[in-house]
Amino acid sequence: GHMMDEVIHMVWSSTKDALNADRPMWTDGQILSCGLDMTGGAEQRDGGKITVRWDARLRLPLGTMFDLRDRFRISTRFGQPTDTNTVYEIVSPAEEGPSGLVLDLRKVDPSE
Repeated sequence: GHMMDEVIHMVWSSTKDALNADRPMWTDGQILSCGLDMTGGAEQRDGGKITVRWDARLRLPLGTMFDLRDRFRISTRFGQPTDTNTVYEIVSPAEEGPSGLVLDLRKVDPSE
C-alpha cells in the first residue's frame, strides 16, 4: 500500500573527542516514505528473558539501507507536516514482512 508518512533518516557515525573517546553523532540524511504505527507495545523475547518495549513501529520499503544505530525523526504524518523534535532509536532487528521492513522504535530521551 501507499505509505503516507515520512521520516528523516538520521545516519549514525562516530568521531573521537579530545580524550580520544568515541562520540556518536547523527546526521540528517534522506527523507524516507514509510508507514508508522504509534500504538507501542511490549513483547517477550528470548524465551521470556528479555522484554522489548517500543513506542512506535516503522514500516520501510524492502531494500531500505540502514544501520541499527541509526535514528529517525517523523517529518510527515498522514500527509501532514509534523513536529520533528522527537527522535526514535531502533530497539530490535528489522522483521521482513510482505509489505516491507518493520522496525520497533523507542523514543530517545533528549539527554541521551
